[in-house]
Amino acid sequence: MSAQVYRSRESVYDLLPREEVKIEKPPRYVSNFRPTVVEEEKLPKRPMRTMGPANVEVPSPENYLKKHSKEPKLPEKAKSAKDGRIHPLRKPPVPSRTDHPPLGIHTKQDFIKTRAFVTTKPKPISVDTHRGHKEALENSGLVPKYIKKTVFFFLISVPLNVRTF
Repeated sequence: MSAQVYRSRESVYDLLPREEVKIEKPPRYVSNFRPTVVEEEKLPKRPMRTMGPANVEVPSPENYLKKHSKEPKLPEKAKSAKDGRIHPLRKPPVPSRTDHPPLGIHTKQDFIKTRAFVTTKPKPISVDTHRGHKEALENSGLVPKYIKKTVFFFLISVPLNVRTF
């Protein structure tokens, strides 16, 4: 197959000279902040904008930077009660069976309330949904609470002809 080239037909108008049309471009964009940028460039802080001033005092060779020199130093340890022992790492000995406990020591802790708090059992619950919604078992209707009432047993034990509603 041969490649066919399609050309436009010749026209009389092609022979007439055409006037060149100049397309006028809109004026180029110029920022309103241009004068302030030029003034900022002239300011002396440009050379030290990121790394500080160019001329910094170099430390002397005698005061070179040593390892851990910039870490904060902890204060000296205060003497504690453990330091007064004969062996500061050991605990005091366990009292013997014949030693009497020290009397007159009072604490603010209420041992009765702490024991009562520990011994309380959680109320039974029933989980309704797979997402874990909980409800008290008494309110759920799964516990037959009316059968367990003493008044109900009393009504059952009374003969039918005596009962009046």
